[in-house]
Amino acid sequence: MDKVLIIDDSDFDRKMIRKAIASKHSNLEFTELSSGHAITDLIIQETPKIAIVDIRMPGMDGFEVLDAIRSIPELSDLPVLMVSGSEQAEDRDMATAHGANGYFVKPPSVADYFSLGRSIYDQYLCCSNGGATSTSC
Repeated sequence: MDKVLIIDDSDFDRKMIRKAIASKHSNLEFTELSSGHAITDLIIQETPKIAIVDIRMPGMDGFEVLDAIRSIPELSDLPVLMVSGSEQAEDRDMATAHGANGYFVKPPSVADYFSLGRSIYDQYLCCSNGGATSTSC
């Protein structure tokens, strides 16, 4: 079973991202964290197929979480997607500079979260590296 790690300080955003992705494929296991503290130990134990990380969090921000993940040689190929309410080009550029595989703006409505979930699933979970078969994409 593929594992998805979601790190976001917003309970609502974590829940909506999880529900949106799970609506595309029910055979996924989710781990949700409200902060990036202790990410190094957890991520090695969990070995997720993908990590979805909020940029703006108190304490350890998303860029620091991304740097921590990228510092682990065994996880150099782990897709890490950054999510944020920010549409600023500087945040997108910084995410790319820190090694993010993608950047998504948090949607303004519940319905739009399902579009976000479909995009994440289709681009990063479906039909890639042992994901779902092409007939289910």
